[in-house]
Amino acid sequence: MSLVGQSVLFKVTVRPARAAYLIAEGSRDGFRRAVQEATSRWGGQTEPIVPVLEDGTIAPDHRRVIEVAHVDGVVNVDAPTDHAKSLAASFDMQCVTIDQIDRWGVSMFTSHPADLALPATVDGSNGYVVAAEGAPLWQVAAAGDLTSEAETGFRDAGMVVRRARFDHEIGESQLWDHTLLGATTVSMAETWASPAPMDASTVIILVSDADDLEGCLAFWNLRALRSVSPRGVTPMHLLPLDISHWTAWPRVLSGALQRPDQFSPDVLIASSSVEEEAMHAFAQRMGLQLSEEQQVRRSMRFGKEVLKRAAPFTYLLGIPVGYVAFERRYGLAAFVDVPVVGEKTALRLTCPVPTKLDYGGLSLVSISDGPIAALPKRGPVAKLVEDSAEWHDDAIQIATRLQRDWRLELRIPTLDAAYEAVLRERTASHPLSDKGAIGTGLLDETAMAVLAEPDVFETIRQLTTPRGEDIAKKLQKLFGKGQPLTEEQKAFAEEFGGRSERVFKSADRLGYGSFEAAQTALERLSGIGWAERGFQTACNECKIRSFAPFSQGTARGIACCPVCGSSTDYTREPGRGLVVHYRLDARVDFANDNGVIAHLMVIGALSRRYTHTLLQPGVDLFFADGARGESDVIGICDGKLVSGEVKMSGRSFTDTQLNKDLDIVERLQSDIYLMAATSPIQEESKERAKARCDELGVELLILERNDLLR
Repeated sequence: MSLVGQSVLFKVTVRPARAAYLIAEGSRDGFRRAVQEATSRWGGQTEPIVPVLEDGTIAPDHRRVIEVAHVDGVVNVDAPTDHAKSLAASFDMQCVTIDQIDRWGVSMFTSHPADLALPATVDGSNGYVVAAEGAPLWQVAAAGDLTSEAETGFRDAGMVVRRARFDHEIGESQLWDHTLLGATTVSMAETWASPAPMDASTVIILVSDADDLEGCLAFWNLRALRSVSPRGVTPMHLLPLDISHWTAWPRVLSGALQRPDQFSPDVLIASSSVEEEAMHAFAQRMGLQLSEEQQVRRSMRFGKEVLKRAAPFTYLLGIPVGYVAFERRYGLAAFVDVPVVGEKTALRLTCPVPTKLDYGGLSLVSISDGPIAALPKRGPVAKLVEDSAEWHDDAIQIATRLQRDWRLELRIPTLDAAYEAVLRERTASHPLSDKGAIGTGLLDETAMAVLAEPDVFETIRQLTTPRGEDIAKKLQKLFGKGQPLTEEQKAFAEEFGGRSERVFKSADRLGYGSFEAAQTALERLSGIGWAERGFQTACNECKIRSFAPFSQGTARGIACCPVCGSSTDYTREPGRGLVVHYRLDARVDFANDNGVIAHLMVIGALSRRYTHTLLQPGVDLFFADGARGESDVIGICDGKLVSGEVKMSGRSFTDTQLNKDLDIVERLQSDIYLMAATSPIQEESKERAKARCDELGVELLILERNDLLR
């Protein structure tokens, strides 16, 4: 595949690197320190905090939090070092200590919130709110916190930050989105989410005792997993159970709840540590009324003015899992349409993330779509695109400085170069096999299309000349399975099979299908040069029937026996006159005798199934440990490495064959195992292959006779 000279569309996504913080079980200081770090990082509000148990494990729910949050690295705050490293390895992530977070590893590639174009708060001068110094944990989890050094850094960057003087300020700053922690998700959104997160304006309030680590931790991680969609985040706040001295709070909350009447109830209340009775009392103190509806309702009204919600405002207990239980990928995206020119392609774009200055902090840039989608997702291939690039979420990822105007230079490799890079990494050498060399000479787009037509492959089989192996099989069938061939009999079959005259037949003597179908298939083969037309001579002297191809001038002069040279006649049939016979081109004849035509049919089927393909019809594989193998079809299909076996008979997929094939798949780390045959494959073989592929985490692709046709 070469895209030089073509205009292609790239998707460029900009996002911060995000971390999961590990703290020792029950560590309040660890929790506070993790929050302080997250408050000073772009995207920090979406970074989970996970306690490590004494045995070095984490709770299943917390493991799921890390997976769903889709973080880039692990940061150890105060968990035992060995435990932290082991957990990071279990997620296949880097682990750095909290004091090295800005100096080493992927987690450093984020920006300071002050580098972003943040919105002003209230009057633009009173600043973003953080917890009071030494405040209880609920304030820290709700609004964020800073070390003294980080607080000075915000002020030096010209960003106004103020500590809360009264605890009700933390509640109000959450309602109006004035917390410093909330500012860390500015210019962040999901570039992809599945299933789509629930879109509702219901306010979620988690209730906790003021210094309850478990409750604050549960709130922190729940909020870290909420959607930050451009349509608006789900309001989610943390409040202490005792707000009896918040005299103005019911009025302030009532003002915030006057929103479009498109949902119900107004508030959801939940807690990991407070009993239901206490939560009901808490709701009543805020002036809320228990909703008569038993579930969250969302409605859209069009064509008229939407009324606003009014008192009495309602509540329910509990939180639907749909608010946080979705897979997500973060980033703001821009699309760049550029021509691919020569070795380097330059992508020029305005950064989709607004920044204060021309150059800001650090970020991760992912480049996808266009030709990137066609490349196999392997490390050596990423280096072909850009020296420092890595694969992440099927995109080329580059760690770089956040800039207002970007110029990214990429090298777009051909699929041939990508294929070589992948095979060089996994093998010691990978030359074409004998079958591969034969098949490569016959690879042609027009020929692949003809092979996919009905009856063509069967026609080739009928015209294929029996050779030594075929004769040996027929002798074995004649003698019976219980009587193996002797070495002399095998030698006889090899010798005389090699002397066999190439088969030629007319359409009515093909032995497959109707005359019309045979005639059509034979003419299609002749049209692509895979068969030649001629007449048959039936010599009266030597009694040998021979093929006289048109290419040798048989259209002129008298018929002459090519064996003894006697004058003879071309075969005629009553009412039809001269009969045209057909013979395979010698290369095609030999190729099908070796099973190569089936390889080409499979390549044709894959080329129709996938958009971008590079496939070889047979490769010998030599591995560094001395092992070797062979793949009948191997290559790249839409960015996935495919390898597998092609059989004439589906019954040939024995346990031995499957083990051999899947050993190669495992060594190559193939994405797809191809299991193909020109006849039906037994269900037992398919099931065994599927079970083994599931163990390896490999996709199984089965192609049978009908799958090879257009």
